Amino acid sequence: MRGKRGVVFLLLILSIILLTTGCWNRKELNQLAIVAAVGVDKGDDQKIQLTIQIIKPGTLKEGGSGTEKPVWIIKSSGNTVFEAVRNFVAKSGRKLFWPHTMVIVIGDKIAKEGILPVIDWFLRDPEMRLRTFVLVTQGEASEIINGDSGLEKIPASHLERMIKDSDILSESVATNLMDVTNMILSQPSHSVIGSVDKTKSGQGEEEELSLRGAGVFRKDKLLGWLNPLETRGYLWIKGKVKSGVIIVPSPEHPDQLISLEIIKSKSKIIPRLENGTLKYTIEVDVTSNLGEQMGTEDLINPEMFTVLEDEQRQAVEKEIVTLIQKAQEDYKLDILGLGEATLRELPQEWNKVKDQWEEKFPQAEIEVKVNSKLLHSGMLDSLKLPK
Repeated sequence: MRGKRGVVFLLLILSIILLTTGCWNRKELNQLAIVAAVGVDKGDDQKIQLTIQIIKPGTLKEGGSGTEKPVWIIKSSGNTVFEAVRNFVAKSGRKLFWPHTMVIVIGDKIAKEGILPVIDWFLRDPEMRLRTFVLVTQGEASEIINGDSGLEKIPASHLERMIKDSDILSESVATNLMDVTNMILSQPSHSVIGSVDKTKSGQGEEEELSLRGAGVFRKDKLLGWLNPLETRGYLWIKGKVKSGVIIVPSPEHPDQLISLEIIKSKSKIIPRLENGTLKYTIEVDVTSNLGEQMGTEDLINPEMFTVLEDEQRQAVEKEIVTLIQKAQEDYKLDILGLGEATLRELPQEWNKVKDQWEEKFPQAEIEVKVNSKLLHSGMLDSLKLPK
């Protein structure tokens, strides 16, 4: 009896061993090339050129060399992105590992031809996160990937932090792979993707990365650019302005400037039908605090707050109108989302105009209404400034 129990127990143990898969697909760290960032360009030979920023794990450990660069930059090319990725093995001797990729940068040359074929492989590969940020640049993406950082050991981490903190200024657009795909496939409107460039720092003529402005796309093809204030006009309309600074003149001394800190905002697009014609109202609510004044004028009273609220209203309205003019007159593209609002609110009317929307959008009548509110004046609320 005891022998039979032993046999049963042994068979049970063997069954557990057979059913346990173990770490059959484990990848050792020293066998992988961990990708931090990738740049995509069109080479002189018309092939796709990838520039990869690969992390050197050894340099990040305590006791690692302080002079050794923590990333390795390597390039590869191919007729497709997939071929270029596979061609890296011949140079690195390691398989590229994508789950830690922070940002994809696309050069303007290949962006003008269309980014959908470029991002297709990144969307299909199971290792790539759909929340990986995507940026475009006016020039070669390789220049951005080769850039250094004075704050982070890994340059890609610096760029990722810049994107995540972009709402502090609200002068750039944070877009990831999922956002870009949704914008491209959305029928009524067109895409806007954040822009990164290298700019001169001034002293020493050193170049530094600057995340300001955005690229405008007709579906997946780059058409042109928005400057920082035009980009904020776009974000006002989209209800994505979370913070930032609005500069207005002092009511009694226009040469002295006042900084208003944006606290929150929201927006809505209201389509309506008047005498058979579609018209639109873009309504934006903005709330701010008095952040700074460069003079000694007494602003801590209801009358002055009302004046500042009106100054703020005009400033925000100007940014929005400037963006609308850029969209209607220069690009003739609905990056505002009027088509989406029409589809959502007036679906029957949208069905009548959707086939001619590209011709109708530039002539669309758009009213801008800004509701401006100023809340607080900071620590000087109870102080009387000297004249």
